[in-house]
Amino acid sequence: MFRAATCKLLLAAVICSTWASATTYTVYLHAGTNTPELRKLVTKVLPQDAPEARPECRFVEVKTSCTNLEEAEAIAAAMDAGVTHMPCLVLSDAQGAYATLLLRGLKSQAITEATATATAADREQKAEPLRYNARLYRLFARCKYASATAEQLSPLVDECRALLAHPFCTKEQQQLIGLRCLYPLLMKQYTLGYKGAHTPATEAKLLEAIAALEAARDLDPESAMGQKAHDERHRLRMARREARKYE
Repeated sequence: MFRAATCKLLLAAVICSTWASATTYTVYLHAGTNTPELRKLVTKVLPQDAPEARPECRFVEVKTSCTNLEEAEAIAAAMDAGVTHMPCLVLSDAQGAYATLLLRGLKSQAITEATATATAADREQKAEPLRYNARLYRLFARCKYASATAEQLSPLVDECRALLAHPFCTKEQQQLIGLRCLYPLLMKQYTLGYKGAHTPATEAKLLEAIAALEAARDLDPESAMGQKAHDERHRLRMARREARKYE
């Protein structure tokens, strides 16, 4: 009885492991090119154990530029998967994308061979910069399109600080995040908290925003971003001086 129970547990573990590592297929293509002919082409090359067992495949249309969060997420997902040319087929498992294949001239054998990269020793090393760039893109998109509610601002501020501290973040990107994302987000938080008069909380938030602005400036004062941060700091100083006349 013990042996039977053990066999059942081992079988369940194997099934769960197989399910978790099963390959999923996603086609990324330019918006407007999701045609029946293209779908038929993909269906023919996907691997199968039997005619009735063809795997499912998602088709994701990607625009060259986004106008809302949904379109931005499609672009970010493509970046995360390592997409550089479309249309292409992306192979993924529970850990994420591990192979990207152009559809032009694609054969079933190439897909089968690509599955070996799922266990490549350098898989995680190659995926890290892709994930970072996708996170960076998502941050800027969310800052542009997300509603400026207090509940949405805090996670964005946290993501700014996380990316600023990321080992892949260059000095130029640090300036860009600080000036274009973190500083405006903190100023929005300050504005939402300001109710006609300063409080210790709003004053602290304003000082936090100023610190972010100055940090972006001081990273490289001579760069274009550094100059813009300098100009914004001067404008803010003048605005505060003018506001004190009426306080």
